[in-house]
Amino acid sequence: MLKHILYIVLLLLSAEQVQAAKLYTEVPALIHLAKSEQEDTNGFNLVEYLPNLIYKKINEGKITLWDSPKKQIAIYPEALKNIETSNNVSFARTQNLFINELWTSSRRKTEFVIVGLSFLSESAKGKISFGYIDLQEALPFLSTEFIPCNVNGPAQLTYINALYSRRYNFNLLQFGVRDFTVNPASSFSIKKDAFYSKKKVQGIYKFPVTKMVTYVIEKNVSEVNDPGTDCLKSVEKYLNDNKEVLFNIGGDKYFDYQKNLFDVTITRIEVTEIWEKKGNVISYKPYQIRIFANNKPLNIISFEDIAKWQLLINFKTLEDVLIEKTFQYSIYKINRDLIAYTEAALYLKALRDYKWTQVSNYVKYSKD
Repeated sequence: MLKHILYIVLLLLSAEQVQAAKLYTEVPALIHLAKSEQEDTNGFNLVEYLPNLIYKKINEGKITLWDSPKKQIAIYPEALKNIETSNNVSFARTQNLFINELWTSSRRKTEFVIVGLSFLSESAKGKISFGYIDLQEALPFLSTEFIPCNVNGPAQLTYINALYSRRYNFNLLQFGVRDFTVNPASSFSIKKDAFYSKKKVQGIYKFPVTKMVTYVIEKNVSEVNDPGTDCLKSVEKYLNDNKEVLFNIGGDKYFDYQKNLFDVTITRIEVTEIWEKKGNVISYKPYQIRIFANNKPLNIISFEDIAKWQLLINFKTLEDVLIEKTFQYSIYKINRDLIAYTEAALYLKALRDYKWTQVSNYVKYSKD
């Protein structure tokens, strides 16, 4: 009987220890992101782009690079360049990113706060530490600069939102005083309980269902009353009637205002829009336009500016015609990714019919 009681007590103590391991407040955690381990379906690659942004700000004197999270010694741009040169490594092209965080976990939720970023590279001499930056100091830039996203990511994602999205593959290297050298598997259980259990992850940034889509409108010779062709004609007439506008938006690079008073032909228009999907319905918001006059690209114009031209196409505004999409067009860019002409229809179908975080997979398996 006594043995049974002791056994039950040990079980209870063990259960309390396990539960205690899952309940903690502001425990320092260090996670690692490897460039090669980030998947296209994540939508972006922080290791590919974030170090380059930080590197520029360090060299501009806008962010301080410290020797460690203790911030005892500042590493100035000249010293950083010496580290790169002597070890034949590049801060901007490092393959590894380390994020210093504080984790808090209760029975029902996990919260994480990013406090800094650490950078490390590998050379023939071994591992080279570049140092540490305080996130608060970098926040003004991380909150306003956009990270390039592939076709699976959203439009205009800031770096800070990318960091807090947790849509990236990472490994837990340190948790409090534990570095998992002896028992690496225990890092997976802590990570799983914090972020991949039934606990709610508080403060995580959820992707908007948006894309930055650029498509081309060209004259449709097979259809007389194509609204896209009418758009080109309307822009053409406006610019020929207002030559000063033509020259102000880049026409002066190709045409001499004094000598060339001939009319130009608008050969194509590239329209960039923000597409947003709610349920199965896509809404379109024109963002900017590039006009080609005599096959020569003019400056990119914000749609806000071009709307001031007050163009009418068959009694409709240019915005109305673009939103209706009753014309022939071909997508050639989604977010940062250029789209091959032969695959444009597949990408359009993916946007219309499939999950927006899986666009590349839809196209890939549709071709196979």
